[in-house]
Amino acid sequence: MFMHLEVFYYVFILLAHMRPHCEGCSCTMSWVLNISTVSSPLLQAYLIYSSSVAAGAQSGIEECKYQFAWDRWNCPERALQLSTHSSLRSANRETAFVHAISSAGVMYTLTRNCSLGEFDNCGCDDSRNGQRGGHGWLWGGCSDNVGFGEAISKQFVDALETGQDSRAAMNLHNNEAGRKAVKGTMQKTCKCHGVSGSCTTQTCWLQLPEFREVGNYLKEKYHRALKVDLLRGAGNSAASRGAIAETFSSISRKELVHLEDSPDYCLENRTLGLPGTEGRECLKKGKNLSKWEKRSCKRLCGECGLAVEERKAEIVSSCNCKFHWCCTVKCEQCRKTATKYFCVKKGGQRGRNESAGSRRKNLRLRKKQ
Repeated sequence: MFMHLEVFYYVFILLAHMRPHCEGCSCTMSWVLNISTVSSPLLQAYLIYSSSVAAGAQSGIEECKYQFAWDRWNCPERALQLSTHSSLRSANRETAFVHAISSAGVMYTLTRNCSLGEFDNCGCDDSRNGQRGGHGWLWGGCSDNVGFGEAISKQFVDALETGQDSRAAMNLHNNEAGRKAVKGTMQKTCKCHGVSGSCTTQTCWLQLPEFREVGNYLKEKYHRALKVDLLRGAGNSAASRGAIAETFSSISRKELVHLEDSPDYCLENRTLGLPGTEGRECLKKGKNLSKWEKRSCKRLCGECGLAVEERKAEIVSSCNCKFHWCCTVKCEQCRKTATKYFCVKKGGQRGRNESAGSRRKNLRLRKKQ
């Protein structure tokens, strides 16, 4: 299962050429390297996994954007490269989440595709089948092979970290936390056995959850991320490398860690590539909104010194569709007005309100005359 050093080197080169390609709000991970030109048979065997790695990285991007859609930091494209030497220079808790969710996405996809039979050298994890798992149940069935997904994803994702300083140690720790999140959210599924439908014994196996569960788990870890007090860049000597290793080994591998405090995401900072929250949409009303979503206007606007502006927008959609024999579907065009809310500068909001107020006052004066 483990790669020859030659393969490890080429896989590193492959991942070094992996970049997010964004069009509008949609981003995908794409390969710049033409893998069809690679001739090593051993490498070709391991390139079988590359499409799953890319798909897993993409699922990590999508989950990051979902989890932070109504946060001040909303997983911008600048944050999507994993290499220490990329434009992702900071070592804060947001960077920790990006590494964890990306690593989790790669492991999750490899594990799922293994269970779907897409790899010849991988199948169900039946290593514990027949063993007693607890009172009244035995291991059996077809457990998702997280061991396979964990091993292969670790070789791919961790290959991006070639340094030995505190930043590299942080990234590797958070990569591992992402993989632990997948294992920690696995769900036990059982089937009853017995005469006439009784459940005298059960066989149980482990299945992957929806990836959203992994994202929710890591978002909770993000809020409780631990700050490690080490000098960024430490690691130029054997002594400092030893201190770094000792520090990180004392922290649970399930926890996210960071070295720096986060910047103020309310404010635009072009140097750091931060757009600020001015112009961001927020939510105030709507069905099935979580408490976090309902408070987004306060978080994005009010707490950032901005006002909330209400805007009306007309939405056109197909409705009242009917099937006509044979074989067309005809729909009407329905229009409805939707209310949206945006963060704006208080001065600009006041100016607009005052202008509207002045117009109403002038209208009343004209009527009196």
